[in-house]
Amino acid sequence: MGLNNWGRKRANRFVCPVCNEQHGEIGSTVGVCPRCVRERWKESRRVVEAVHMESRRIFRLPPFPPAAPDGVFCNLCMHQCRMGESDRGYCNVRNGSAESMREDGRTRARVSYYYDPLPTNCVADWVCAGGTGAGYPTYAHLKGTEVGYYNLAVFFEACNFNCLYCQNWSFKEPKQAVSRWMSFEEIAHAVNRKTSCICYFGGDPTPQLPYALRVSEKARRERPNEILRICWETNGSMNHEQLKRMAEISMESGGTIKVDLKAWNPHIHSALCGCDNQRVLENFALLAKWVPQRPEPPFLVASTLLVPGYVEADEVGNLAAFIAGLNPEIPYALLGFAPQFYLDDFPTTSRAQAESCVEAAKRAGLRRVRLGNHHLIGARS
Repeated sequence: MGLNNWGRKRANRFVCPVCNEQHGEIGSTVGVCPRCVRERWKESRRVVEAVHMESRRIFRLPPFPPAAPDGVFCNLCMHQCRMGESDRGYCNVRNGSAESMREDGRTRARVSYYYDPLPTNCVADWVCAGGTGAGYPTYAHLKGTEVGYYNLAVFFEACNFNCLYCQNWSFKEPKQAVSRWMSFEEIAHAVNRKTSCICYFGGDPTPQLPYALRVSEKARRERPNEILRICWETNGSMNHEQLKRMAEISMESGGTIKVDLKAWNPHIHSALCGCDNQRVLENFALLAKWVPQRPEPPFLVASTLLVPGYVEADEVGNLAAFIAGLNPEIPYALLGFAPQFYLDDFPTTSRAQAESCVEAAKRAGLRRVRLGNHHLIGARS
């Protein structure tokens, strides 16, 4: 037995504290085995919440969304924080001051950007205009991959989820963060003649979504007759008003909204991400109504990370059935998992797990399913 990178005990065999059974096929850092998370949530919740609280404490992040009775109300996401004078929101962007509520994540943001040559490693590149030329000539410069053009990749250093497997967790550590407060004009002015798309990711755009919309509207307004797609990689938990504005600008510009559907079972979602998935599924269903308006390039794409033990064929099958019930043409990318952040004691996704998940998604009725991150898929087991 040893310690992982976060000082937590690592054992060859994990004994679930709820069912007292050994589990050698998964790591111990979620705290409770997946069966107990699903079937014995009342007993599991305390353990899971303790894990998430500790994972936030080390970065001095609020353990729960603040709920001060007379606090300032933020409605940008499902947490609906109420912040007192000494509180910060769960996403750590805003505090309870009038200036912060007016400016932070709206006219200024904690953000960085870079020019990413097309084709990128974007999860949606197998169907998007930049990766395939879909929608040419209205939405793409070339009939195929837009070689010679760039994606302006805008990284938001904040998130309203607390995913234990976050691949970009370093933004939580101030010493490793590369962002600074930037005005929305600064990002908009970074768009040049070779920029054919802007992609917002992170972290997540949700906590600073009004800022991203301002950037998008200004950049598009300054280039009214040019191709400039607005794309998103998001957990999909924003409020409905902001979601509609996202959808409108992406639909008009030929952009793609990629929503990460992390789990189907709300307790599995809570165990992995620190919150349930009700708002995510509601928003995905709302976005799906826009899909018929522009078949190419695809307006909406879903993705799911295949976490060993927790997100396997049953979870994927249920998510795929949900997506197919909305529109079976919505592309769905399944991604191999690699040990990272708090789940650094987990195995990679096995070949058997990946293949069973692909089959489950197709069996549910989806017509466009792709397995990504092949280099992370382990041996058959």
